[in-house]
Amino acid sequence: MATMKMNSKRLALSVVLTVTASQVVAADCVPAHTFETLTPHVLTVAAWSFPPYSIPGAGTKLSGVDGEIIKRIAEKECLTIKTTALDPAAVIQSVVAKRADVGIGDWYRTAERNKILGLTAPIYLDVMGIISKDGVTKVADLEGKRVGTVQGYLWVPDLQKVFGDNLVLYPNPVAMAQDLASNRLDAGADSYAVAIAAQQKGGFSGYTITVSEPDSRVKASLEPGQTAFAYTKGNAALGEALSADIDAMHKSGEIKKILKSFGLSEDASEVGTPRLVE
Repeated sequence: MATMKMNSKRLALSVVLTVTASQVVAADCVPAHTFETLTPHVLTVAAWSFPPYSIPGAGTKLSGVDGEIIKRIAEKECLTIKTTALDPAAVIQSVVAKRADVGIGDWYRTAERNKILGLTAPIYLDVMGIISKDGVTKVADLEGKRVGTVQGYLWVPDLQKVFGDNLVLYPNPVAMAQDLASNRLDAGADSYAVAIAAQQKGGFSGYTITVSEPDSRVKASLEPGQTAFAYTKGNAALGEALSADIDAMHKSGEIKKILKSFGLSEDASEVGTPRLVE
């Protein structure tokens, strides 16, 4: 998620947990591409906990949409994975500082981020969802109501213009969900996938989560953000390999299947022409 995802998906003190993936690379494995990584034969991945996209777990576990995609890429490239679990801002800094080869976790392709990082080919779209008791699908139907959203998403500046003082910003989805449950908000705007994942775990009871209909005042509802993996900008060969593998997974339908396996719409894989959010 987010424009800021590092200007961005939420700034916090970094807490580090390092785990190493358990997959065994066959001796006769032939990588699909040739490139260097920080540690030979190892892809070092910086991740933060952001279900359903990025789910670094205990021990050797790594899951989520991004996690499953990067694991399959590692298999194609005959690499084992070493995962470092961090807070969101630290993920980007880890890649910039060359402590990780790749950063995962629903990162938008933005012009600002592209100045300091390499960004892969688009992986999926992150669409805006509306959380309400009566299934609202239009931004216009929320005018005059108290609406919550989370800092860092692409739609925040536009929603501030539309709702003014009726828009309440939260540091994370959990805080917003608490105010929704306490009826301090009439509705919420969040990543559709993140909201669905929370509901699947018992959150947003009694609420309906819908994809926002296009509204000319909210650019993110017209053109959802494309997401990517972030990689060390100087490692062009790595970026080309990651992008080629992502494109191959689009063509094979693997990304659609992974999205579906997490309860998300396969349509999110229809990313269109690569673009950067200005």
